[in-house]
Formats: sequence, C-alpha cells, structure tokens
Amino acid sequence: MLRVLRHYLPMRRAFLLFSETVLLTVTLGVTMASHLQHPSGVVIGRVTADGLGLEAALWRCWISAFLVAAFSQIAIAFNELYDFRVSASRYDRAARFVGSAGSAIALAVATVLLARTWDLERVLDFPGLTTSQLLRTLVFALLICFSLLYFWRHVFHASLRRWNFNQRVLVIGAGAQARSLAHVIAEHPDAGYEVVGLVPEGEASAAARAVTRSDAVETLSEASLASLLLPPLARPQPDAALSGASASLLALVQRLGVDVVAVALEDRRGNLPTDDLLRCRLAGIRVRERESIYEQVAGKLAVEAMRPSYLIFNEGFSRSQRSDLSKRAADIVFASIGIALTWPLMLFTALIVRLDSSGPALFSQERVGLNGARFTLYKFRSMRTDAEKATGPVWAQQDDPRITRTGRFIRKARLDELPQLFNVLWGHMSLVGPRPERQVFCDELARQIPYYNQRHIVKPGVTGWAQINYPYGNTVQDALQKLQYDLFYIKNQSFPFDLSILFQTVKTVVLRKGT
Repeated sequence: MLRVLRHYLPMRRAFLLFSETVLLTVTLGVTMASHLQHPSGVVIGRVTADGLGLEAALWRCWISAFLVAAFSQIAIAFNELYDFRVSASRYDRAARFVGSAGSAIALAVATVLLARTWDLERVLDFPGLTTSQLLRTLVFALLICFSLLYFWRHVFHASLRRWNFNQRVLVIGAGAQARSLAHVIAEHPDAGYEVVGLVPEGEASAAARAVTRSDAVETLSEASLASLLLPPLARPQPDAALSGASASLLALVQRLGVDVVAVALEDRRGNLPTDDLLRCRLAGIRVRERESIYEQVAGKLAVEAMRPSYLIFNEGFSRSQRSDLSKRAADIVFASIGIALTWPLMLFTALIVRLDSSGPALFSQERVGLNGARFTLYKFRSMRTDAEKATGPVWAQQDDPRITRTGRFIRKARLDELPQLFNVLWGHMSLVGPRPERQVFCDELARQIPYYNQRHIVKPGVTGWAQINYPYGNTVQDALQKLQYDLFYIKNQSFPFDLSILFQTVKTVVLRKGT
C-alpha cells in the first residue's frame, strides 16, 4: 500500500486513479485543443481576438482538461466505482458508468459555464470556441472519454483476474487473531493482499481448524480453508540446534512465493520463532506485525493493537500547533459555507418539526468534548419531548418508537445535524472527529473498554471515520468497533483524510444510505 499524507491507499487503486486521470486528461486535451491550429499553423477563432498566443492557449486547454478530468473522477467516485467490489461486477460497472457519465457531463458543463459567466476563463476555459461550440465539443469529448474508460476498466479487471498482482502473505499463527486477519484480507480484495497459508505455533489447536474465509467473489469451504493450515513451526530451540529448523521457514516462504510474513501469535512468549523470522528478513522477505497489516487493510485499529506498546511505539498520533490551527481554520471556513448554503433547509426543518409535534424545534443536550470538557450540543428535535421521562438516559435504537414521523425523515436525510455547524463555529466541535457522547455513556463505556477516553484527545465531529464505516449501533460491542475506527482516525489524522470523510459523508446523505 502507498502511504499518502498519513493515509493508506492500495497500490492497485492508486494505479487505477492515476491511469484514469491520464486517460481523461489526454483525451480531453487533444479533443478540446484540436481546433486551435490550422494545418498551416496559425491560431484561429476567439484566440486571435483575445490576443492569446498558441502556446498560452494550449496550456490553458490542458490545465482545463485536467480540471474537468478531476470533476469526472469525482462523479466516478460518487458512484462508488473505485470500490473494487462494485467495479469488478460487470453489471454494476455498466449501470454506474452511465450515471457517472451523466453526472460528469452536467458537472463539467455547469462549471465551465459559470467560469465564463464570472470571468474566470484563466482558471477554467477552452479558448477559441464560442459557448455553443464549447458545449457541443465538451459533451462529445466526455462521451468519448467514458467509452474509453469503460473499455479500460474491462481490461484492468481482466488483467487482475488473469495475473495475480497480490502480495502473498504467510501468517504465523492459527488462532483467533490469525483467523481474523485472514478474514479481513479476504473481505478487502482491493487491498492487494492474499493469504497463502497459516502456520500454527507449536501444535495446531483444534480451533484453528475452524478457519473461515470469504470475499466478494466466493465463499471458500471449510475443507478448502483447512488447506491453508501448514505444518506447525518447531518451538524455539537453542541457537546451536537451530540450523536445520531455521531454514525450514525460509524454505517454505520461498517455495510458496511469499512476499510478507505476518506474525499473529496468540502468545509470543516462548513461541516466537525469532531466528526463523530473522533469517527470512535478511533474505529480503518483509516481516510485519499482524496488527499493522490489519490496520492498513481494515481502516481501523485491531482490538489487540489497543495495548500500550503498540500505541506508544508505532507511527502516528502526531499533532502540532500548526496542524491544530489549520484544522480550526478549515472548520470555520467550511462551517460558514455550510451555514450560508443550508440556512433555507434549516428554516424548513424547524418549521416541519414544530408542525409535526408539540415542543421546541431545537434540541439541546450536554455532551463530552475535547479533553473531557462538557458542552451543549444542538440538533433539530427528532424525538418526543418526553422521550426519556420514564426510562432516563438510554441509547437511541434503530427504528426507535420515540422518534416522530418528521424525526425519522430528518434523521435519514441528516437534516437534524445541521445546527451542529454552529457548534463548530463556536469551537466546541470540529467538522470531522469522533462522535460526541453523553457523560453517563462515556463513564459506562470507559469502565468496560480500555482506552475509551483516548477518543477525547481531539474535538468531536459532526461526522467521522467511524460514522461512515460502521452502521448504527447501541451496544458495548458496537462502541468498541467504533472506537477502533476513531483511534485509526486520530492516529492518521490529516487534512486530505478529513476531505475524504466529508466527501463520503455527502455521498452517504445524497444516496440515502444513512439510518
């Protein structure tokens, strides 16, 4: 995987993004600049009238082509075509490419027209074309682009199926941790890893035989999975007696064509084959902790990784005054823009809440924020005013009977969250961060989940990595899963990471995937 600004990006996805950017930019650039020069080599059309030379006009065309390519890829990403589980399906790929093409054409045409209306031709324009010529040529160029993209996607996925570009992983261990690693790798085929075997430490346990492995393409049978179990490693011996045994793991690694050895032992004391692993490492085979691979592939910290040594000695969790100031500045800018764009929706939401049930339109509640400080969070009311009169503080549930008819709609559309933009402006919250909880729930969860209060070292957010990756939950196990995502976000926090979360949040709301 590539590490891009403290965020993990699978190599094959990075290659697909880069290749499609090049294909779109080149196709658009060639098509949109073809009119700029006669065979005789003189500049024609509006370029002459504007006094723009051929070289400057070409540069403007190529820069504009790159921007339109970026808009097109936003439309592609919005239709989830960079999710390999979607893109690998021919039916889904065909259906979503049609939607992506339509969205890209609408977005590109609107943006170019606005650029001309607001005299921003230096930023985005294709010189030498009248407005009507520009629209016809741009639509034609984008139709060509998406036809080529669809063909390229077919070639790309056919190549992945024909030639295995995965990094082959040999897992040392066959217990629960090793099984969960094999499972999460199988569930994320775009990560570029493939488990070739599990080697039990010492004697294989009976539970190791129950390994389960599934992915988006097929579900392997238990018998097939059992074939991943290899002979147990010899227990560590004195150095003098290790010459024969230490070569065995290296020989196995070389025979299977292994790229990465993942150590996933339940108990390393007395079981870690140090000399075997050292010999593999010196032979050029990467040796990694199970937790680091799990984190890259799953996008969350493993439960086993939430121990002091892993949190202390691994990279990440880096913060500085400059990064805090830049995040705060971005929060103010985006929250202000959000309020300016959504205030009519806020008025509409407040009105329908008041008309639907008795009580105030706004709902306020004390939540836990940065460093455990308490603040008042504001939302549009989605429940009855007496929702907790009989029960006291309880978690909200899916299809909660206390939710009003309007509340069900505004929760689905995320309209109830809009007043939190003012919490962001006041500095209580950030746009992106862990979801703020009530003190009573924080105290309860902190007693049952180690390191739960570490999520309070950053400001809570209106949206977050856990919210877009984990469905609604109201149990301690759900809170643990969300904590793993929250700690992953805190560890790898960066501005591009925040932008990707905001983009996915918008996509979730527009596609009505929320609950």
